[in-house]
Amino acid sequence: MAKILRVLIFVTLIIIPIVFYSSLNKNRNGSQSLLDLSRDQSSLKPSIALIFDDLGGSLNELREIYSLGIPLTVSIIPNLKFSKNIAHIASRCGFSVFIHLPMEPKKSESYRTDQYRFISGNLSRRENEALLRNYLNSIRIAIGVNNHMGSEATEDGELMSIFVRAVKSRGLIFIDSRTSLDSVAYEIANRAGLACGYNEGFLDAVSDPDHMQKQIDQLLKKAKNKGKIIIIAHPRATTIKFLKSRIAALKEEVDFITIKEYFGS
Repeated sequence: MAKILRVLIFVTLIIIPIVFYSSLNKNRNGSQSLLDLSRDQSSLKPSIALIFDDLGGSLNELREIYSLGIPLTVSIIPNLKFSKNIAHIASRCGFSVFIHLPMEPKKSESYRTDQYRFISGNLSRRENEALLRNYLNSIRIAIGVNNHMGSEATEDGELMSIFVRAVKSRGLIFIDSRTSLDSVAYEIANRAGLACGYNEGFLDAVSDPDHMQKQIDQLLKKAKNKGKIIIIAHPRATTIKFLKSRIAALKEEVDFITIKEYFGS
């Protein structure tokens, strides 16, 4: 009996330290994993999906945009001289390609052009549907659309319903450029189950470096608060020059992504 007791005590003295050490080591590993995870999460940068609008008329604009060396999205006005060429080249560059759909602005008489017609409440349903088919067929490799101008059209719920149905039938993404604070386009698209988002701000509404610096500072704050945002710029010489001078510093604070990456595909 005494012999059995001695064996039990011996086994206990061996087993308990092993179990204790294993438990402690497991806890340490767990704490280390949590610490590593915390570090990983704290090092994650917010993302900005930058869209360059108004392409289609110049191949040089695409070359300048490419020289920035960041993932981004180009939005191309349909049926301009280089629209299809730019779409295919941009896609090969790894950019997301959008169709920049002309929509009726306020005071539209000031913006009339022979280059395109506006999607407009002044046209019949049939005319708008025909115009949408033409525009959406013009750049087949596009993954989405956003509105070119449209401060008047995007406030028109009935017109936006026609537009959203056409875009959804093609399986495209829609980004509301938010050229009007009273736009209903995003809300209608979202209710319809369309993959959609909206512009958080124009980088270069004023083509002045000081203004653009203030704007990018505000947009960086939004990106940090939300995790990821969409912004819009234009392929102007002043905008390209501004971004080139600041792109290295910006990349320290945010990741630039395409719209395709923004929607996780």
